[in-house]
Amino acid sequence: MGYCNGRCTLIFICGMQLVCVLERQIFDFLGYQWAPILANFVHIIIVILGLFGTIQYRPRYIKGYAVWLVLWVTWNVFVICFYLEAGDLSKLAGFIYACYVVKCITEEEDSFDFIGGFDSYGYQGPQKTSHLQLQPMYMQIPLDNN
Repeated sequence: MGYCNGRCTLIFICGMQLVCVLERQIFDFLGYQWAPILANFVHIIIVILGLFGTIQYRPRYIKGYAVWLVLWVTWNVFVICFYLEAGDLSKLAGFIYACYVVKCITEEEDSFDFIGGFDSYGYQGPQKTSHLQLQPMYMQIPLDNN
C-alpha cells in the first residue's frame, strides 16, 4: 500500500481548492459579480503560493497560506450563516440596509443633459423610426368590356 504524508495531503488539498475556486470563478464571470471575481482571484494566487511552498519546502508560504485559509473559511461560514439567518446575524440586516442607502445616495445622478443643462424629463433614448412605412396604395385598373 502507498503512504501519503502531510506534504502529499496538502498538495492534494491545494489542487482540489484550485479546481473548486476555478469553477466558482467561471460562475461568477457568468453573473458579472465583480467583488467575488476579485476575491477568487486573490484566493487562486494564495493557493498557488501555498502549493509552491509545499512543493519547494518554503515554510513562510505555507504559514501565509494557512492564515489565509482560516480567514477564507471564516468569511465563507459567515456568509452562509448570514444568508440562512442563523443566530443573531439577522441583526446585521439594518447595517447592510444602511450601507445600501448610502450607496443609493452617493450614486451619480444620470439625469444631467450635457448639451442642454438639466433634463427634467429624464433621458430618453433615440426612437426607432421606420423610413419604410407601409401605406396602402390605390390603383385604378381600366376594365375593358370587349
